[in-house]
Amino acid sequence: MTGWKLRPDGRWEGERVIVKAIRTILIGLTVATGIVAPARSEEMIDEIVAIIDRSIILKSDVLQQMAFAALQQGLSREQLAGAQAEQMFRSILDNMIQDELLIAKAKEDSLEVPSEMIEQRVRDHMKSMKDERGAAEFHRQLQSEDLTEREVRDRLRERFRKEAIRQMMHNRMIQEISLSPREVANYRRRHEGRLPPFYSVSHIMVSPQANKGRKTEAKERAEALLVKVRSGEDFAELAREHSEDPGSGPRGGDLGFFSRGDMVKPVEEAAYSLSPGEVSDVVLSEFGYHILKVEEKQGTRVRARHILIGLKPSDSDAAAAYQRAVKLLERVRAGEDFAEVAKAESDHAESAKNGGRLGTYSDDQPPPGFASVLPSMTLGSVSQPVQTEFGWHLVKVDDDESSLSEIVRQVKMQAHFEQVLAETRQKLYIDIRFQ
Repeated sequence: MTGWKLRPDGRWEGERVIVKAIRTILIGLTVATGIVAPARSEEMIDEIVAIIDRSIILKSDVLQQMAFAALQQGLSREQLAGAQAEQMFRSILDNMIQDELLIAKAKEDSLEVPSEMIEQRVRDHMKSMKDERGAAEFHRQLQSEDLTEREVRDRLRERFRKEAIRQMMHNRMIQEISLSPREVANYRRRHEGRLPPFYSVSHIMVSPQANKGRKTEAKERAEALLVKVRSGEDFAELAREHSEDPGSGPRGGDLGFFSRGDMVKPVEEAAYSLSPGEVSDVVLSEFGYHILKVEEKQGTRVRARHILIGLKPSDSDAAAAYQRAVKLLERVRAGEDFAEVAKAESDHAESAKNGGRLGTYSDDQPPPGFASVLPSMTLGSVSQPVQTEFGWHLVKVDDDESSLSEIVRQVKMQAHFEQVLAETRQKLYIDIRFQ
């Protein structure tokens, strides 16, 4: 009914379409890499690909992570052929080996995780799963997977223990890193006048906003569709014909099951206020005007359909956004603080509250959308307006002490991390069987 599947480690795996997609990718990977015999590819023959001390890594573990990575990156079976698939397999296997080395180092250092902390996480996670899906559905899923609650708890306990050990090791290594003002100054001096190999980026985003006439037109269309829904026309058919949500529209507006926090606030509030079978009034969100119909509720989750009439900016709206970005650039170049302008003016709410800060990047992994402009930038420089699908952006390569200190700390942390792994590797029995 719901399409959700409970894994033995206590994680829930998306909807059935996702599970099917992963299985399809896995079958393709087995053939593309030659890692698993293509015959009977649905029933993959497992084997050990690495041994680290007393721990083993199975081929199926690596392939499962490959399938999720491919799905997240939108890679098809054809794109994951030959060398690319093998490269991804090796990269994921290396990361899994690193995890096991960290855990082995923690054992060597006698790091222990408080058992009550782990037990509390297990209790909270079990309660969350039951609350979200309802006790009856939870137990039905256990039966369908031939699992008991005890088995799920045991797997969760081991998973949370490993996660806690990794975090403790990470925190310990951070504490072992010291940083001096001279090191930060040296980093600035070495990379003066060019883009460093590691850098921090901030931005100010200006999104085109639909004008009043467009908003009125969209609202009138939504209200007309609501009249049709309430007069008895089929909601799913109306969604297929009129909804401007490219994801749910072809599925009759079906949003699937979602929990609080998964949707924008107006849509969430409307959905949770309705009973199954009820239809909302027209609801306005940042995406446009919605009409919602709740299909069913299960625990704390809701399954709903919606019809979206989007707020499409016109060409003149896009031009107005560009002019606004130009004016903000003039303010910054006249001496106003970039972070303060971002807090007050940026349309990207998530980064605006942090002064526009997006995070730290490297020359081989730039932030999406800005790859073309960054190579010509230097520490402290601000770009001309850069256009992406979200609007216009002013991009800054951060040069404040806090940003540079964080970058230098990360560089030193990576070097220390690699040293710890190398030393640990020398002390353990390691057998890498995938060549």
